[in-house]
Amino acid sequence: IFMLNLSLIRHAKSDWPTKYNGNDFDRKISDTGIKKTQKICNFLNLNNFKFDEVLCSPALRTKQTLEIINNNLQIKPKIKFLDKLYHNSDTDIFDTLMLEASHKNVLIVSHEPLLSSSLMNFFLNIKNKHLDAAISSYPTSGFFNSIFKCDAWTEINKDNCKINFFVKPKDFID
Repeated sequence: IFMLNLSLIRHAKSDWPTKYNGNDFDRKISDTGIKKTQKICNFLNLNNFKFDEVLCSPALRTKQTLEIINNNLQIKPKIKFLDKLYHNSDTDIFDTLMLEASHKNVLIVSHEPLLSSSLMNFFLNIKNKHLDAAISSYPTSGFFNSIFKCDAWTEINKDNCKINFFVKPKDFID
């Protein structure tokens, strides 16, 4: 039985570059981003996803993405905002997860290229169509899920992991 569940989502599409004022951290999500994230939320609800804990970048667009997800959840997870999950971080997402996560079902809301590079490094030499898709192109609101057969986040590795899926908003009909 797999014990730990990890989901990764990239923030919703932002208003870049139309309303970009040079401050990347405070970019808002766009109406298109809201709609695309809602598609992912519909998928999560259909599949009874629950998160005990969310680790989220403190950037405005990740917070707004999390708000959309949180509004669609029955049970509200514990939330931690971590600078290490902002896109210019030099800390791998999996290192952050091992240090910060304390619950079994974790969602991480972050940015590119941090998401794909973390996946590539963690799953080095693993061949999987979902992993390959996420590494080659991780679009806004893209959602990756994997489970680990262990009891603690400090024990995770590519050998005790099963990659479940990677879905993108365009996978779902309007």
